[in-house]
Amino acid sequence: MAPHIPHTIDEKLLGLYLSDHLSGATAGLGRIQRMAKDFTDTPVHAELAGLAAEIRGERELLHGLIHELGIRQRPHRQAAAWLAEHAGRLKLNGRLLNRSPMTLVLEVELMRAAVLAKIGGWQTLEEHALELGLEPSAYARLTAQGRQQIETLDRVHEHARSNAFRKHGDITG
Repeated sequence: MAPHIPHTIDEKLLGLYLSDHLSGATAGLGRIQRMAKDFTDTPVHAELAGLAAEIRGERELLHGLIHELGIRQRPHRQAAAWLAEHAGRLKLNGRLLNRSPMTLVLEVELMRAAVLAKIGGWQTLEEHALELGLEPSAYARLTAQGRQQIETLDRVHEHARSNAFRKHGDITG
């Protein structure tokens, strides 16, 4: 079954929806890659790096789906997401030259929200998969993968919050 947009689906609305999810995936990928890079000296680095690899693959899959469905690309939306993610890095954390112990807590909380939104996107695609000529089970698997990512982020959050407000704490512990 070849992917297609039937006349029963508003192509513009679907395009905007998928483009918004691609924008979110672009921002989320930038954030999780930076987290994996910035926290190499922590016990949660391997989990962050694994999440980065999964999210990169999901973003590529979504980008490919947009192409397969023949939906007009909206690169300005991904550029805006990239800029917003980078602007978010400029937040004041009370430290001039080094990271604050609370940084990882906040970033994990942001990533959990992003992954929950992504799960909603996969569920929506699963709901409309047959009509779009797609395999519903592929999106069910992506939903399950997203739930596993939430569990991973919960473990990272547990580690991070134990050190979040240390005066001179070691955030690597």
